[in-house]
Amino acid sequence: MKGNGLFDLGFGFPKFKDTINTFSNSIVYPKGIKNLKRYQLKTDFKETKDYNVEMLLGNKNDKQVFIVDENNNKDLTDDLVRECEKIIWNSPPKAVKCEYLISNGKQIIKDSSWLCIGSSKGKILIGKREHLIGQFTIDNENFEIGVAGYRNPMSFTYGFGSKISVLSTLGVKKDTLIKSDLMSIGELINLNNKFYRFESISRKGDLITLIKDETFKTKIGTQKGIIAPTFEAITIAGDTIRSSDLNNKITVIANSCGCGGDKKSTEAFYEMEKSYGNSINILHVDSNLEKSEIGIQIDSEEKFNKEFYDNYRKQYCSRICYVIGKDNRIIDKFDINEWKTEITKIIKEKN
Repeated sequence: MKGNGLFDLGFGFPKFKDTINTFSNSIVYPKGIKNLKRYQLKTDFKETKDYNVEMLLGNKNDKQVFIVDENNNKDLTDDLVRECEKIIWNSPPKAVKCEYLISNGKQIIKDSSWLCIGSSKGKILIGKREHLIGQFTIDNENFEIGVAGYRNPMSFTYGFGSKISVLSTLGVKKDTLIKSDLMSIGELINLNNKFYRFESISRKGDLITLIKDETFKTKIGTQKGIIAPTFEAITIAGDTIRSSDLNNKITVIANSCGCGGDKKSTEAFYEMEKSYGNSINILHVDSNLEKSEIGIQIDSEEKFNKEFYDNYRKQYCSRICYVIGKDNRIIDKFDINEWKTEITKIIKEKN
């Protein structure tokens, strides 16, 4: 399906190179465009041979422009020259359709998708604008699920960070998705109170495997409703903190990404700590943390904290908050920048 649908898809940062560099194949360059740079967007990570969508960036009539090889013929003289629009997050540039080659697991086939390309703060951003819809019946009950390539917004290959969500159960459709609705490979989706594990998805995205799983009540993980993994971690103050010591209050494990220059997510923790630090446990997790007397701070790069990292951060840059109840089950998860709405709602419900 074209576009985001109910999924909040992001952007990536392509690295355009001067055309004098060596590339995996030759292309026909257009004339009349200055300062040409080239980027090959890889479409199939698992293939040894390069299958790419070719793109060019340059200047024409004093404006920054780009060209996408829309028909995958390696000739960019027959493709539209488009101006790089400034990205407005609630009204992004129109998506450009492109054809490409990818494996379906048996052979290389032709496929197509859409790319959204624009500029923000002087940088070019690219995002794939495609999500999948699957409709099926189990025991005479109708369901609809959606899948998006969530971790890498420029990837054409599914199975790498894909997220799944139930969009419709017994004909009742959702009109919005929240973070806790999105499940990763290995997690369980709820199909009318019967749970199925999102086992796998083919790289092309044309086949999803769901396996019935009756272990939800005893399952351990960071999915909403299941038992939270126990943990032991060292804080930047040198203290050892254990999950067994925190059952007296709701606990929030708050990931931020200040290491990448994201001040907003770091400031969100301090605001959360100031507002709710006396009523709930808040554990701030990030790398390269400076010593602070405010709150409980956990360095995600500390070797002792590897198991904690594997369970509650899972990637170098994360902004996900995990909320653990007094019964040691995951109450919810949300983006740290949404803490004001989410924490207030959770505390109100639990009280």
